[in-house]
Amino acid sequence: MWEIADKIITGFFVVVLGALWYCSTKYYVKPNDYEIIIYDIFGKQIKIKEIRTKFKTSKVAKSHVREYKKRLPHYDFTIAIDEPNIKQNSIPRIFKIS
Repeated sequence: MWEIADKIITGFFVVVLGALWYCSTKYYVKPNDYEIIIYDIFGKQIKIKEIRTKFKTSKVAKSHVREYKKRLPHYDFTIAIDEPNIKQNSIPRIFKIS
């Protein structure tokens, strides 16, 4: 009898936690683009033609920043994230509130 109850309780928690996980990750939107911003010694933002500044993944952007810091120690490099708009809740309203 306890084995059956144990399986039912375990199954219930698996379903509930799975539904919670699905609902919490459904509206998460990953950033689309990463951009490297370059600052000179005086703190002014500049652009250098020979340096690639647009990336699709954060790992690649971070590795390029490390490499640029080694090659160009007089400049400061930071990563800017282009965050997309967060999806709005798509559940339609049944009752309109005036």
